[in-house]
Amino acid sequence: MVPKYEVKKKISDVPWEEHFMDDGGSKIKWIYTREKDGTPITVMLIELREGLSLPEHVHRDQPDLIHVLEGEATMFIEGEGEFPLEAGMVIMVPPNTRHTIKNIKKTVKLYNVFAPAMPYMPAKK
Repeated sequence: MVPKYEVKKKISDVPWEEHFMDDGGSKIKWIYTREKDGTPITVMLIELREGLSLPEHVHRDQPDLIHVLEGEATMFIEGEGEFPLEAGMVIMVPPNTRHTIKNIKKTVKLYNVFAPAMPYMPAKK
């Protein structure tokens, strides 16, 4: 079966949006989403600003795959505790597990993948 979604994209063509968990300068590119693309996964490029700490949260139905491209921060994963987050790391947060990225010392840029797809969440205006 031939997919109905766009099978290739240039990330530079995907617009940045405000990150839905921070109204102070962090941003997100929703590269693939179920709502916009009809894909079974969600793929994002995320940039989290220096000084930010995200609230602890869970993703009930999907693991959270994180590939850290740059930056310095602290990551917390329930059952693992806290550890330094740094470029080159790949992290798999299990479904329904509390986690956060906090104490961002240097802007963090990461790829984030969810399968099955998580809902597209535009920033609140």
